Amino acid sequence: MKLFKTVDDKLAKIGFIKIKEDEYGVEYKRKDAKYGFIQSVDILKKASGRHLLQSYDAELTDQKKIGNTCVGLTGYEMKLFLKKMKQIGLYSK
Repeated sequence: MKLFKTVDDKLAKIGFIKIKEDEYGVEYKRKDAKYGFIQSVDILKKASGRHLLQSYDAELTDQKKIGNTCVGLTGYEMKLFLKKMKQIGLYSK
């Protein structure tokens, strides 16, 4: 029995499944039951040190066909992802 839950455990509890984690970042996915889309959340390392946290629907592009559509995060979700960024050393102020 675990005494404390990890960030990944807490994210899994709200539906986010870790797909990949390596030296370049982490990728999570979650299927939205109500609307049927798959939300992707990426924490990505950049050489400039201005690392990224982005949440999007990979299947839905904008009207100009430039990029993917943003999917918002709740405060609790953002808190967990920021905690994960700090944990893997990609949090920059």
